Amino acid sequence: MKQNPWFRFYTEAIDDHKLRLLAFEDRWHFVALLCCKGQGILDNNPQFLQRSVAVKLGVQVRELEEIARRLSEVGLIDAETLQPVAWDERQFVSDSSKERTRAWRDRKKRHSDVTVTLQETETDTETDIKTNTRKARFTAPTIEQVQAYCIERQNNVNAEHFVDHYTANGWKVGKNAMKDWKAAIRTWEKRNETHQHIDTRSRAKRVSDKLDAIAKASIEREIAAGTLDSGDFQKIAG
Repeated sequence: MKQNPWFRFYTEAIDDHKLRLLAFEDRWHFVALLCCKGQGILDNNPQFLQRSVAVKLGVQVRELEEIARRLSEVGLIDAETLQPVAWDERQFVSDSSKERTRAWRDRKKRHSDVTVTLQETETDTETDIKTNTRKARFTAPTIEQVQAYCIERQNNVNAEHFVDHYTANGWKVGKNAMKDWKAAIRTWEKRNETHQHIDTRSRAKRVSDKLDAIAKASIEREIAAGTLDSGDFQKIAG
């Protein structure tokens, strides 16, 4: 007697017109017969079929005959054998635990064979793949590691600021995960050098403008005091 602890029951059943034609109790009787089919009762000794199923459903044999007639009228079962219609089309051989175990073992064996072949013929390639995988892993640096690298580079990148910045954004460069924090340090280094160059030029211009303003004010004071002729100022300015 073939048994299966579960069977497929489809969600479309709630809209099935055959089931909707039945009273609520007969819908349950149909589900109970599906369970009997899954347990192998309907495929057991046909001589005691009616009595065995009646006991399972908790009804008399004569009442079971009426239930079978009603279910048969809407095309859900065969009234004589109590077999659900299209059972084999809706269930699969692979649903049984025995078949599933056999299929699992076959897949495992195929995978094992492939693994052995790869180990024998592509050892170098597999090693390269593992090496690349290790390289792809990223570990966030500590402040001390960043400081040590910045000292080695002799730059003025603030290690604590660097670590705090990327810790806050999940160690991402733009939208992508960071792959090389040392490369990010070098980028910060170049950016700082550019900013320093711009700042130096800006400071030089501010100093120059301030000196020009001081000189102009001094000359204007001398002209006002009469110690410097305005014509001489024009010559100096020219």
